[in-house]
Amino acid sequence: MKKIVFLCLIGTAFIILAGGGSAWLYVNYIQTPKAAALKNSPPEKKKQHANDIFVPLKESVITLSDAEGTDRYMLLALTMVAENEEAAKKIQADEPLYQSIILTTLADMKYEKVRALTVGEIKSLLSAALSRELKRRATPGAYSDLLIGKLVFQ
Repeated sequence: MKKIVFLCLIGTAFIILAGGGSAWLYVNYIQTPKAAALKNSPPEKKKQHANDIFVPLKESVITLSDAEGTDRYMLLALTMVAENEEAAKKIQADEPLYQSIILTTLADMKYEKVRALTVGEIKSLLSAALSRELKRRATPGAYSDLLIGKLVFQ
C-alpha cells in the first residue's frame, strides 16, 4: 500500500513538472505567428500632437422629435483637428458640408435614441457619418480627429 501511494506521488510530481516545462517551453520558444510578428515589428511611433491645429465649427442647434411629437433641441459644438495650416483652411472652407452631414445624421434620429447615447457614441456616430459621406462624394477629409466641446439637450 505504501508503494502505491509513493508511486502516485512520484507520478503526480512528474506530471506537474512535465506540464510546467511544456508551458515554459511554449511561452519562451514556441510562439503563434501573431505573437512573433508583434515581437519582431518595430515599436509604433506615437503621433505628436504639438503641431495640431484645432478648428472649431459653429455651434449647431438641432431639432429632435420625441415619442409624443414634441420638439426637443440639442446644442452641439464640435472641433476638428487638423495636422497643418493647409488642412485647417480646407476644414474652414468645407464647414458648411460638415455641418450639413452632422445635421442630417442627428436630425433623422428620435430624441430618446440620441439622448440614450454617450458622448463617445455620438462622436463615433458623427465620425462614421462624416467618413461615409465624404467617401461617397469623393472628397478627402482634411481633419484627423473630431472633438465634442459642448453637448446640451433641452
